[in-house]
Amino acid sequence: MSNLLSRREFISSSLALSVVSTGTLASDGNSDIAVASNVASANSATDHKEISSNKSGKDKPKGMRLGSDTDKLYSVKSKGPLAILDYLKENNFDGAFFRTMLDISPTLDSGQLKEVKAHADSLGLFLDGGIGWLNPYNTAETPEIRRFGKGDYRLAVEKMIEAAREIDCTELYSVSGHSIHGNQFFVAYDRFRTDVSWGDQLIAMKKFITMLSPMMKDLGLRANIETHGDETSFELIRMIEEIGPDVLGVTLDTGNLPLSGDVPNDAIKRLAPYVHCTHCKDGIIYRSETGVTQQLRTVGEGVVDWSMAIEVLGKYSPNLHLCFEDYRAENVIALYDDKWRRHFPELTDEDVRKFEQLGDDAQRKIDKKEIKGIAEYNKLPFGDAERLASYKQGYKYLKEIIRKKGLGYS
Repeated sequence: MSNLLSRREFISSSLALSVVSTGTLASDGNSDIAVASNVASANSATDHKEISSNKSGKDKPKGMRLGSDTDKLYSVKSKGPLAILDYLKENNFDGAFFRTMLDISPTLDSGQLKEVKAHADSLGLFLDGGIGWLNPYNTAETPEIRRFGKGDYRLAVEKMIEAAREIDCTELYSVSGHSIHGNQFFVAYDRFRTDVSWGDQLIAMKKFITMLSPMMKDLGLRANIETHGDETSFELIRMIEEIGPDVLGVTLDTGNLPLSGDVPNDAIKRLAPYVHCTHCKDGIIYRSETGVTQQLRTVGEGVVDWSMAIEVLGKYSPNLHLCFEDYRAENVIALYDDKWRRHFPELTDEDVRKFEQLGDDAQRKIDKKEIKGIAEYNKLPFGDAERLASYKQGYKYLKEIIRKKGLGYS
């Protein structure tokens, strides 16, 4: 009963705070200045993590390394983490990114965790993990985590944090939003929910992360929230600055940035000081009736300026793990829809013009036969073999950029 009361008190205290709508969270126009001023503290936090993560005393490879998110490795993930590591080694990747610690060991068994870590080390692979959803308004949509805590979601997350420390996973993936696809399309995302404002969800997230902060600081760990299509880059930076960059950072999913109204290359520059985990995705932008649409494509074939991205990310996190995630989808960015636009008060007319320019650039490349057309690309098969080929192509492409910039693979 005490756990139930605690949860009710938590939600009540979140709502009792002055109601914060998305609009009231708008920036004061000095976000870039705020990023620049916080670079020193972000770098200090990174140094702290590197010291903490080496408690085992083992030397770690220096430089950026290229691995794979494991969530969509459908052909092998049902065989377990050891098989996943073998698969990635066989295909010449440098590491594995597991979304939650429960994906490494469903019971967080110490012996199993250490076995997986030892196997990764023996193969020369990095091993990244995560702690899942940190938004109290959607944790019920991940019942496996709550079940693991026997109804106590916070306890389950704390157990994952302790398990991560045990095997030196110090930069932890986390996520704020969930999606249940519906009609209109954008109600899929938690940002657009009608039962609770996004502002109230941000307040609840900050309160929950603050609860976890003492443990995170004590163990020298950091939670890195994914750019998942809900929170904007501006909102993430403000949350990090409020809670502290030693506790909170960013999992940069480059493919999701347009979904939250972020012009991709601009957002990468803003977020770079806080990025400690990644999902490397790419896609083109083309004009559509309500604005623009994103069509996901292989890394290097889309709008992301990877040369710039590698350079700016390497400036702040020279040993960053870059992990591929790919699937096929088209995402509408409804720039001309007032119902959609009002949820993004920091999206400017200049941003809209940049999105339109990206669409025009893609169309010119299609007209010149430099890239495949929209319909033609949609007809291409995409299964496990094609996903692996896409990851390998992205690996080759990014490895060469990293090497040329002196950030690894020398």
